[in-house]
Amino acid sequence: MKKRLIPVPQPRSRFYRVICKTCGAENVVFSHSTYPARCKVCGTVLVKPTGGRAIVLKDKAEIVAELG
Repeated sequence: MKKRLIPVPQPRSRFYRVICKTCGAENVVFSHSTYPARCKVCGTVLVKPTGGRAIVLKDKAEIVAELG
């Protein structure tokens, strides 16, 4: 007898590769971050935390790739 495959739930959170529009540096941020993520080079706030999924500030950052 074959056993049925039990589906494993996939996580809803992701890591994003983000480019800072101020200096052009690439940063990796978490989609559900609980603190304001800043650029490593210039210190600009790229991600604004909320109760769940964080908001990537479109005027200061641009999502290049979704990792994972």
